[in-house]
Amino acid sequence: MTTGPVRPTLEESPSFLKAEHISVRYGETVALNDVTLHIPTNRVTVLIGPSGCGKSTTLRCINALVKTSSGHIDYGDASIQAMSETDLRRNMGYAIQSVGLMPHMTVEENVDLVPRLLGWKRSERTERVSRLLKLVRLDPQVYRNKYPHELSGGEAQRVGVARALGADPPVLLMDEPFGAVDPLTREQLQDEFIRIQRQLKKTVVFVTHDIDEAVRLADYLVIMKDGMIVQADTPEQILAAPANEFVERFLGPDRSLKRLSLFTADHCCLEQVVSGTGKPSEAQLPKGSNRCYWQVDADGKPIMGFTWIHNRIIERPITSSTHTVQPYSSMKECMSAILSLGMPATAVVDDDGRLYGEVRFETIQTISLS
Repeated sequence: MTTGPVRPTLEESPSFLKAEHISVRYGETVALNDVTLHIPTNRVTVLIGPSGCGKSTTLRCINALVKTSSGHIDYGDASIQAMSETDLRRNMGYAIQSVGLMPHMTVEENVDLVPRLLGWKRSERTERVSRLLKLVRLDPQVYRNKYPHELSGGEAQRVGVARALGADPPVLLMDEPFGAVDPLTREQLQDEFIRIQRQLKKTVVFVTHDIDEAVRLADYLVIMKDGMIVQADTPEQILAAPANEFVERFLGPDRSLKRLSLFTADHCCLEQVVSGTGKPSEAQLPKGSNRCYWQVDADGKPIMGFTWIHNRIIERPITSSTHTVQPYSSMKECMSAILSLGMPATAVVDDDGRLYGEVRFETIQTISLS
């Protein structure tokens, strides 16, 4: 049994990517105004703010797509102003909202674009493409030879992420990468992003206009307004103590509920659940018990949930993906699944759909009250 909700904290994290007092001006227009930002290594930094706040401009300054009017950006021990722009960009993955896949290239050719430019051997590139497509949950045999127009929006975005990771860059820049897909696909892509980041531990700078997405994905959250940083801290600290009225309004009136996005199912679930291939016996689900029993099929996938409600056993068939959650699902998704199934808990399933554990409503209550 997991002892309680766990959320990775920032603590003292080193930085090898630092922006010091950078400004960007276009004539009389100030796009960035004296911004200093130290990006924590191997963490996800999310830039967010209203349109025109400077978040995308900051991102583009990092890989020299936008020139700074003053200040400097250090990448390791060197200033990016002194580096070759080509070399700099080849050492940074870049994923954008419109994906930007080359329409005349296959998925494989898009993903191995940078390794090919860097002179990797063909065998290395082929292996790398297979590994990355599997990482973003696309079967290499099915997708390798497809063209971008043959992909759905979610598939294209996954290929875009794979391409950004092509040469295994230490830094990944993401400019509203999930903004052009439907809400369900976006939620799934966020789950995948969390899973991938836990495996790879990249230094990520992520731009979004969606505060729920920002709170869910960020280790370090940077809120901007009028070309300046208004508040930068962990999502927990910002939700608990907004710096001013603007931040408080920007977070929205439901900021206490946004705490549910800070935790994932695998950090909050009971792993020792009551389950079996048949209906529950009295010993497995005693009368009046507040526990759940999960009936699974021969492959270990949950097909029915049982619990006591109002002195009688109720059973709920699990017929939809909305009735279960995955280990990387947020507590918000868990709450939705609990309401959808009408049970005091939701089943957590692994990548193959097998029962992994359960998240109970009482755990979510504890998080929302803490």
